[in-house]
Amino acid sequence: MSKSNNAAKLLAGLAIGTAIGAVVGLLYAPESGADTRKKLKKEADKLKKEADKYAGDFSEKAKKAKAELEAKLEEVKAKLAEQKDELMAKAEEVTGKAKDKAKEVKDEFQENVGV
Repeated sequence: MSKSNNAAKLLAGLAIGTAIGAVVGLLYAPESGADTRKKLKKEADKLKKEADKYAGDFSEKAKKAKAELEAKLEEVKAKLAEQKDELMAKAEEVTGKAKDKAKEVKDEFQENVGV
C-alpha cells in the first residue's frame, strides 16, 4: 500500500509542478491577454484530462485490490469454518469418550463397593 501511496504523491507533485510551470511560463510570455487566457484554458483542459486518466487508473487499481482482498477474506472465512467444524467434531468425540469413561468408572465403583 505504501508504494501506491508514494506513487500517488509523486504523480500529484508532478502534476502540480507542471501546472505551476505552465502558468508561470504563460504569464511571463509576451502575448496579449486573450492569447494567454486561451493558452491557460488549453493547458488546464490538458491537465484535467491527465488528472482524470490517473484518477481512473487509481480507481481501477483500488477496485482490483478490493476484489482481491474480498476473495482472500472469503478464503480465510471458509478455512475458519472448516477448522471450527473439525474442532467441534473433536470436542464431541472427546466429550463422548469422557462420558463413556465416567460411566465405566461409576459402574466399576458400584460393582466394587456394592452401592
